[in-house]
Amino acid sequence: MKLFKTLFTFIIFCNPIHFFSQEKPNIVMIVLDDLNDFIGVMNGHPQTLTPNIDKLASQSVLFNNAHSNVPVCSPSRASFMTGVHPLSSGIWGFGNALKQETFINSKSIPEYMRENGYKVFQSGKVFHSNPKNVWDDKGVPADYGPVAYNGKKSIGHPSNPVEMAKELGPLDATFVPLSDVPIIDSSSSGPGYEGWRFSNWQTNRHFSYVSESERDLLTDEMSAEWFEKKIDWIKQSQNNNQPFFIATGFIRPHTPLVVPKKYYDKFPLNKIKITEKLKDDLRDTKYSDNLKETRGHKAWRLLSEGYGSEEKGLKIFTQAYLASVNFADEMVGRVLDALDKSSFAKNTIVILFSDHGYLLGQKDHLWKYNLWEETTRVPLIIRQPNNDNNAGKIVNHPVSLIDVFPTISDYCSLKGSTLKNEKGKNPNGFSLKPFVEKPDLETWIGPEEALTVVASWKSKLPEKQHLAIRTERYRYIKYFDGSEELYDHEKDINEWENLAEDKDYREIVKEMRIRLQRRIDSYID
Repeated sequence: MKLFKTLFTFIIFCNPIHFFSQEKPNIVMIVLDDLNDFIGVMNGHPQTLTPNIDKLASQSVLFNNAHSNVPVCSPSRASFMTGVHPLSSGIWGFGNALKQETFINSKSIPEYMRENGYKVFQSGKVFHSNPKNVWDDKGVPADYGPVAYNGKKSIGHPSNPVEMAKELGPLDATFVPLSDVPIIDSSSSGPGYEGWRFSNWQTNRHFSYVSESERDLLTDEMSAEWFEKKIDWIKQSQNNNQPFFIATGFIRPHTPLVVPKKYYDKFPLNKIKITEKLKDDLRDTKYSDNLKETRGHKAWRLLSEGYGSEEKGLKIFTQAYLASVNFADEMVGRVLDALDKSSFAKNTIVILFSDHGYLLGQKDHLWKYNLWEETTRVPLIIRQPNNDNNAGKIVNHPVSLIDVFPTISDYCSLKGSTLKNEKGKNPNGFSLKPFVEKPDLETWIGPEEALTVVASWKSKLPEKQHLAIRTERYRYIKYFDGSEELYDHEKDINEWENLAEDKDYREIVKEMRIRLQRRIDSYID
């Protein structure tokens, strides 16, 4: 462990920036929520429309084997914003990171950059719970809405299955066009309400909708507008030579999947293709032995029951997800257009990624927080100015989101301790800059595996959680009780056949056990 920390300190704080010889680069970090591989360049779905993200990828290096370290919003963001792996911090569940010792005593990306002379700005959802006094400007508060409202509280939309909302809550059970304005009659649970409503306590107010052209803006639209104005403000500022870090967090395609109707119209329901899946795909997994009925399985079941068939339910949800991805892509386009039209583009690194993926029916799941490919794998794109020779190239080496912090540190030559005190922890990741400058790099100082964790809820010990590693070829899962899954991506990209008990893969399983333990040991003090 000491060797890893020494190497991190040497690489991050002593390695000079060669192509930015006169000034430090700016950083624009775009974070999407619940976006899986449904972008054109990753071929996640044949009907997806993401022209702006695809254009960015054509100008950048795409990490095609990048993974979330914990595939659910709050702990994932706590991890990538500090660079500390969940096994090192202990943050792998749903608790408030602001109350967790390692998180509050380790410097986050904006805190560290500010100490190094950067102006730091954010809008939308970047942290899950925003620490105080971290940003110079916090921009637009994150709000998942709008949602239906009964005059007292948020409720499920009447166009979606009632039981889904009862069991899962209104956010995960709402997927309709914005034009489907809810009208809720009075009942014993509330006086009734006509119209949409923002969902968070910070923005708990009516969401006005008269027509597509006469309505309130969604949070993501406000964040895109904020970015456009912020770039202009920096340009006009007397201190515009001071480097900046802007983090813009877009909420879609996180539920509720409510976006303007024009995005839904691009994906006619009768032409929707649902993701390819295998019937009874859980049969050879260890899912039922360890996880009972998770939220993801319950969501899939309630969707199928609510619409009378799995196919109909998945078509409706997939349409909503594709529409929301296309909407988010347009917001990304607005950010990139504003940046590229400014003088800052020549000296700005762009980093785009998602906090985790999402299953849309595979393995009878409709959610996140599991250890299969569609949930852990995320888009990760890095654009470096003056790197045209590598534009559009792809890196297949496994990496993870804890590598984002060290990458930014490397590009910006950040100096000083990343700890607030002895209770904090250093980032566990490694800079991806060597891959950006040489995508076919054969030797990297970072690990050969990406490790993802999901809470077992049966122990507080890091090694007693549900764990997975992804190599270039294999995915290996080890559950709390020691049961295993192994998938060979050279032969089975859908992870339909668990090979953990196949005698032909016996030596591979042994190797994966060793590699998993090595990763665990590297993250535990």
